[in-house]
Amino acid sequence: MKILSVLAVETSTSACSVALIYNQKTYQRYEILPQKHAQRLLVMVDEVLTEAGISGADVDVLAYGEGPGAFTGVRIAAGVIQGLALGWDKPVFGISSLEAMAERVLSETLLNDSQSRTEISWCALMDARMKEVYIQSGTFSVEHNVWQASDPCLVSPEEAEERVNALAKDCIGLGDVEREYPALTKLFSQWFDTLPSASAVAKLFQRMSEKGEIEYQTLALPVYLRNDVADTIAERAKKRLAKEA
Repeated sequence: MKILSVLAVETSTSACSVALIYNQKTYQRYEILPQKHAQRLLVMVDEVLTEAGISGADVDVLAYGEGPGAFTGVRIAAGVIQGLALGWDKPVFGISSLEAMAERVLSETLLNDSQSRTEISWCALMDARMKEVYIQSGTFSVEHNVWQASDPCLVSPEEAEERVNALAKDCIGLGDVEREYPALTKLFSQWFDTLPSASAVAKLFQRMSEKGEIEYQTLALPVYLRNDVADTIAERAKKRLAKEA
């Protein structure tokens, strides 16, 4: 399948965004909208399609920021993409929201630098609340266009510090923890304050698809990492009753 266009959404943080890459041009919407993603996301989808002059039928692939991140946010992204996939009969692909932060920094900042390194090591950190941090690291070979990443993890700030100290000295840091955990950002020689974006999701999908690394999903599923956050109402009620007994 030759990929000509990809529509992506990202709502794992306070940022709500949609991006469409069509005929090598990017159309996007990006807004900081805490707790208002559900009201704006589909409107943004319509806006980028209208701006490009196409319909959903013209989109080849639907991509989304699968998390980790805010529980409601990653659920909204997965739900909207699944609905569009069913309505338009399109394949879907999830991208780590932490990797999307790394791609955003690389594509918008580092790769535009004429003195950019041939290989870039990165580590993404996202505030998971509840005194915990989401962390993921990886490398990007500029010369060979090869993207590699570890699995995302949920750790304490102390364990995050240990993991960062074990990384290469030239590893760049990026994410949204500067205000909550400033000590973590000081472990890097370069730190970039950023949030994931739909345009980064779409660009990273393109990088992966160029290398044939794509296995499409039958269902758009959010990645939570915190096991108990996705309990059903019935499961939470059962646990509450067990504690009261």
